[in-house]
Amino acid sequence: MNGREGDMRLRTLLLLSGIGFLAVATPISARISSAAILHMLDTDNDATVDLAEAKQAGAAVFDRLDSDKDGTLNVDELSGRLTKEEIEAGNPGHKDNLTRDQYLAIVDLRFKGVDSSHDQKLDIQELSSPSGESLVKLIVYRILI
Repeated sequence: MNGREGDMRLRTLLLLSGIGFLAVATPISARISSAAILHMLDTDNDATVDLAEAKQAGAAVFDRLDSDKDGTLNVDELSGRLTKEEIEAGNPGHKDNLTRDQYLAIVDLRFKGVDSSHDQKLDIQELSSPSGESLVKLIVYRILI
């Protein structure tokens, strides 16, 4: 291998490393489009996500994250979706974990915080907002894993 081939290989390796870093560091909305997220969550095909759809998706995410199948999620299982402080706030007993009902209560609160039109449905603009991304972390599994 001559010097030029080595330089090209090094540049290619650095480029691929940079792409991998960007995939981790890029905001959710840039990794998966809001339209794709809406399509995944919109089970009744009305171009919105209602609370029932959000909770159904949240329950499925909870089940996938519950790796030890003990019916709760701890800080490690939540994989950066909620901080320890958010977990404690969502759990009246201030334990370091959340039950499924507590997790879905947080989904409910975040949904209401995103619903700026107060119509009990989230459109693509609402899902694209910073508070929408906060909700998406709880109801879409594959974006962080």
